[in-house]
Amino acid sequence: MNPSNRNAAGIRILSLAEGQALLALYEKMIETARTHDWDRLVEIERQAAELRDAAIARPLAPDDVEDVKELTALLIRIQRLDHEIRKLVEPACEQARQQLATEVKGRTVREAYGDLDTPGG
Repeated sequence: MNPSNRNAAGIRILSLAEGQALLALYEKMIETARTHDWDRLVEIERQAAELRDAAIARPLAPDDVEDVKELTALLIRIQRLDHEIRKLVEPACEQARQQLATEVKGRTVREAYGDLDTPGG
């Protein structure tokens, strides 16, 4: 890692504007998760990841230090939203895992014994 990508304390951090933009994305993500629109959720999460990656790639500007308290509050809110999103997504992930396991088991049976619904199969 290039040391020039760090501030004087060696810490990488979002600017206040980036934190606000990230919070807005997380608020969209929670609403999207509540409607179970998983494809849209993935799209918004990708946007959030791009914003995080871009912010991490630059040093903290000296005038950004004044915004640290507000940014800290934003990051706490983002963490809470992330936790809530994960709680909403987990049941859907578990259901998908179960459906996949059932499909794999069914395919294994069909491969071993043939298609029992087809005459001669």
